[in-house]
Amino acid sequence: MNTDITWLPNHLLKDIDLPKVITEENIGQNYGGYYTQGTKNITIVYSDIIASTITHEFCHYLQNVQGRSIKPSKWEIESTYEKSIKEYFLGNINEFEALLFEYKYAKDYLNEWWLRKLVME
Repeated sequence: MNTDITWLPNHLLKDIDLPKVITEENIGQNYGGYYTQGTKNITIVYSDIIASTITHEFCHYLQNVQGRSIKPSKWEIESTYEKSIKEYFLGNINEFEALLFEYKYAKDYLNEWWLRKLVME
């Protein structure tokens, strides 16, 4: 698996220290990755959507580098998966921005589904 982030567009990488991508084995975590706020560490879980996960968490890293406040978010399924996804992304501007960012730079079946079927409907 390639965890290098230099495939991202150069304008995103310009004038910043690049974060370190740490990988975890997939043991059934309820997350695909996370950025540890205030650090240079992005952690991702092995899956078939590595690029979008890296891109999503890289957006959170950029939010931090730019000095923007990142509201902590916790993923929980409270009723249906679909309703929980909608509430998660629409209830946290940082997460919604990261979803749009990953869709733009690493579009895949999952982020497209989240946007088209869950968030925008």
